[in-house]
Amino acid sequence: MSKGSNPITVMVVGLAAALSSGASADEFSVDRARADATDGGQACSTHAKLLRRACSADRNDDFLVHIADCVYVSSEQDERECRAEARADRAEKAEECEDVYEARLEVCDLVGEMRFDIEFDPAEFVDPNDIGDGIDPNPYWPLTAGHTHVIIADGEVTVVTATDEVREVGGLPCRVIRDLVFEESADEMGEIEYDAVEVTQDWYAQHVDGDAIYCGENTYEVEDGLIDNTDGSFANGTDRARAGFLVRAFPVPGEGDRQEMATDEAEDYVRYEKLMTTPSNDEGGDVDAFPCNGTCLQTFEVNPRDPGQAEYKYYLPGTGFVLAVKLDEDGEPTGEREEVSCLGDSLDVLNDPSCGIADPAALFDALCTWAPEALCIDD
Repeated sequence: MSKGSNPITVMVVGLAAALSSGASADEFSVDRARADATDGGQACSTHAKLLRRACSADRNDDFLVHIADCVYVSSEQDERECRAEARADRAEKAEECEDVYEARLEVCDLVGEMRFDIEFDPAEFVDPNDIGDGIDPNPYWPLTAGHTHVIIADGEVTVVTATDEVREVGGLPCRVIRDLVFEESADEMGEIEYDAVEVTQDWYAQHVDGDAIYCGENTYEVEDGLIDNTDGSFANGTDRARAGFLVRAFPVPGEGDRQEMATDEAEDYVRYEKLMTTPSNDEGGDVDAFPCNGTCLQTFEVNPRDPGQAEYKYYLPGTGFVLAVKLDEDGEPTGEREEVSCLGDSLDVLNDPSCGIADPAALFDALCTWAPEALCIDD
């Protein structure tokens, strides 16, 4: 090292050289991955491998940005601590990359290695407005206009309602579902307030076989009354995103589906566990308002991008979703669960005392504020 050289500068230059020297190797790897996916039928695992490389590249980028910030730290001790923190962050992100990679490979084991490039034929889908009027709804996810369920848990109220709006998404006729989450609190005067936490517009279609197809969603989180981010949004046919199977009409235990496919954005999948069951005692037991009584479909659902946030979900035939049970990284129930408090064929169900809404009028106002075009109710 020459006199006066800054060790941190030398390290950054060395890292940059190492990263740039891999350009030709990356190109070769991409070509080889294409060949593996085409000739070897390994599209799913090849997809996972390439995304692991992308995660690693992103990790290195974050590391270099952190190191760059360390250059401007005046204190030598603080500079050393800054570099140590950068290395620790890089190591943690390396573990995350591997966890996500392993989770994606588990999806491949479940759904197979074939490319997920399903071309749904719009002619094979029913008119959403005919569901419940001549066409039976999916027994586990009814798309009948007005179908509404409410979840009250941990100081939050979630209202999910099927509007009478139909939207074409990637050529498919989809029912628009509004899913809004509010934080319930009381002000200094004791009046109940509902502050939006997450506002989502989901789009679902029903295949002639009865399968509920997830066409996409527009979602955003809300912080202090302002839109925070739109992570998780996707639309079938846009930016290579694909619709998937939310839940089949005739699921087979042990089989599974991709519920959505927008690479590195929305990758949820479902595995069908049991057709006729009841939540175990470890999961908190049966649902109070809509008990399974041994008849519920149990599914395992997770996004491989966040493998530590899996859930068991329960669907009561003829009723729909009734319960979600959170699982830890080992697949064991955490004790946290969200169960449907009430269900009806319109938003009028919010006025039902059994629903447990502290102030239905205030909640209606909040719904009207965040989804006026779909849910605002004229006096």
